[in-house]
Amino acid sequence: MGNWQNLLAAGAAGVLGAMGLGGGGVLLLWLTLTGMDQRQAQGLNLLLILPVGLAGLWFHRKNGLLCSSCLPSLWLGGAAGVLAGHSLAGLLPEEGLRKMFGALLVAMALGELKTAWKLLREGKEKGKGEGK
Repeated sequence: MGNWQNLLAAGAAGVLGAMGLGGGGVLLLWLTLTGMDQRQAQGLNLLLILPVGLAGLWFHRKNGLLCSSCLPSLWLGGAAGVLAGHSLAGLLPEEGLRKMFGALLVAMALGELKTAWKLLREGKEKGKGEGK
């Protein structure tokens, strides 16, 4: 793909990542759809998400949006998850990683559809009550 398309994909990932909305997933999806090897895409994604995460962290800290008491357990759990994920990724064939990533995307999409459906139904119910 062209450089401008990569720039747009990385920009969208940056915006979503800085908001804490999974920009890394967007970038990883883009990289794999453009034909990059799954493991290579995961490594590049991790490298590119570092400046986004640091910038988002700085702004969230500046605005008092960090839970300092939560950090030790989250860091410990995250470190254990990184080790487990790296070990698992090394054991699985690339096709297995692609399938797991695809299943994660489908699960996330279904969850978002469920939330959207619930919000639409709540909005319709509120609209009925206002007309009386």
